[in-house]
Amino acid sequence: MAVHTRRSTTQAKPAQKEPEDFIKFADSSDEDEIPSEPATAPTHKRKADDEDNEEPQQGVYQKCYNGQPVPPWLIGLKRLGQGKTPDISEMINEEVTKFVDYISPTPEEHQMRAWVIERMQRVLDNMKMIAITPVAKCFGSFETRLYLPTSDIDMTIMLYREGTTKVAASYQTKEALRRYLFTLARELKRAGFCTKCEVIANARVPIIKTHEMVTGIAIDISINADSGVQSASVQRSFSERVYPHSLRAI
Repeated sequence: MAVHTRRSTTQAKPAQKEPEDFIKFADSSDEDEIPSEPATAPTHKRKADDEDNEEPQQGVYQKCYNGQPVPPWLIGLKRLGQGKTPDISEMINEEVTKFVDYISPTPEEHQMRAWVIERMQRVLDNMKMIAITPVAKCFGSFETRLYLPTSDIDMTIMLYREGTTKVAASYQTKEALRRYLFTLARELKRAGFCTKCEVIANARVPIIKTHEMVTGIAIDISINADSGVQSASVQRSFSERVYPHSLRAI
């Protein structure tokens, strides 16, 4: 009778532990699998995009771009290029085009800079120079429409003989140009165009460096530097008329 009791006790113990061991093993297994599911999902999506097994969903570029945050000129795009296997050159060309469109000045930004030039012209007109007609002209990136949002304005003041488009003889020497720069700097501050002017009178091309007070746009002002105006006109003609679809991006 005692032998029978020991056998039944020995057989009963495994029967009680098997469910407990099985339940604990199942619990720990489920806990390990739960965090692994989100980690594998993006990897599958990236692999599918690389192999082109299916069309990528809208918003792919908002989440990943070579493992880095997507640049703003690609936000909202489904993909670059055409077809399931686009040519790499087409993809690069399209991204460059998107970047140029993104970084190009808006109509509002261009109008704001045009207003700064008009304000400069009003200051010049109020100086009331005798037998001299001062005209504010721009060159460089503003005139060619290639400027960035933080670019300055390159401006030259042409001092024409009244009624003509010829530079006045009295303002053709460097000494005369230096004196006019200091006079113009004082007038700009008096008119409230700016609060500070830096006159660089001893440079090869003497200039004034300042910031327009309302917009904060930086301006470099020279006198009678018409060569920059002419070269800007040629460059703008090439980028807008001769090679309108390629030269601007380059």
